[in-house]
Amino acid sequence: MTFKKENILVVDDHNDMLDLIQRQLKTFNYRTYKASSVNEAIEVLKNAEIDLLISDLNMPNISGIELVKFAEEHYPLMPKIVISGAPSIHNAVSAIKSGALHYLIKPFTSDELHKAILDSLTKRTFASKNPTQILQQKNENPYEGLIGNSKPFKDLIEIVNRVKDTKANVLIEGETGTGKELIARAIHFSGKFADKPFIVVNCAGIPESLIESELFGHIKGSFTGALENRTGLFQSASGGTIFLDEIGDAPIAVQIRLLRVIQEKEILRVGASKPEKIDVRILSATNCNLEHMVSKGTFREDLYYRINVINIKTIPLRDRKEDFLPLLKVFIEKYAHEYNKSNIRIDDKAIGVLMRYRWPGNIRELENIIQRLIIMSDDIITLNHIPENLKYHIPSSDTIFKSLKEYEKEHILKILEAVNNNKTKAAQILQIDRKTLNQKILKSEE
Repeated sequence: MTFKKENILVVDDHNDMLDLIQRQLKTFNYRTYKASSVNEAIEVLKNAEIDLLISDLNMPNISGIELVKFAEEHYPLMPKIVISGAPSIHNAVSAIKSGALHYLIKPFTSDELHKAILDSLTKRTFASKNPTQILQQKNENPYEGLIGNSKPFKDLIEIVNRVKDTKANVLIEGETGTGKELIARAIHFSGKFADKPFIVVNCAGIPESLIESELFGHIKGSFTGALENRTGLFQSASGGTIFLDEIGDAPIAVQIRLLRVIQEKEILRVGASKPEKIDVRILSATNCNLEHMVSKGTFREDLYYRINVINIKTIPLRDRKEDFLPLLKVFIEKYAHEYNKSNIRIDDKAIGVLMRYRWPGNIRELENIIQRLIIMSDDIITLNHIPENLKYHIPSSDTIFKSLKEYEKEHILKILEAVNNNKTKAAQILQIDRKTLNQKILKSEE
């Protein structure tokens, strides 16, 4: 198995930042190009086969957003990442709408950069000299990132296929790590709205004091710090899809506003008196039991029914036994590539242990474990590399464990039954004397 080194173009008007990012990328085994202006970057794009673009936002003369727009128009299959030293929701939204897949705030760690690169290269097909072939491959696998052959998985894909071209509200429920965002992305990017915006909102990650402003926008002067009119994330998703992740964590006040958005198909900016019409599909996800929250009064019943027109329940990894080996193969190939260990393999005993584990963290936990195993091993992953908690886990929450005394009692009774209660023969089989056998029988009756 051999892997191609990706060519990454880094654009920043500060040479020290260029050098820093280049050093980081080389440690990850990428080939790098650099440019200190948008014009210089365009020349590189024209003369080299670039697989991924990383551009600073605040560039002299021509902004990084304009470069992303240029690249999106001329190199639509090439993923783009925007970096900035001045964090701004408005800039982040502009970058994503222009074609960027990630928006990183300086200073970011090497791990954060690497994660964004891997995610970007995974989510969008690499640039190629044969665009017709790329489009054919993309159509053959419209649900990129979703992997499986089991019947529950195929049933899930059937639901995705039925809703992808509709504007129906979809609620995706499931345990942490089961791929709820991947399903939302599959619904959007495999359907007829794929060329429209896809905006992700982590309802648990936005401070309660700011969530209304971020979702619906605000008017200049409507609160302290509102220095300009701001477009909200719902308006930014116009014509496309907004994905409300962890919607169970949305405050009640925001739930009321969301209900109005769904019912009236309009938003009201913070500080505004006149509502504005929107056209957006709403996908929601949660690992909470929303029905239970409704009964407790912590989630509005009317909102629950509005967002739950189509319900998709993700499948825990423990219930997808047929999908385990394909997932394992994908993650081994991914991290073998990342850490330049293309010849690494895993032995059968190690696979057996991994297959018996219950994976409470689901696919995300499996991916993290495989990454660790690739790092900690050389040519072959063996039992010695498997973490102890995976080797000696409790295989099932409904398994009944017995004490050694109980196992001993059962074994003695089976032997006595087999020899028609002849204690002399039973003692010989058990390799103990008759007196010891009698003592054990008496103790078992206590």
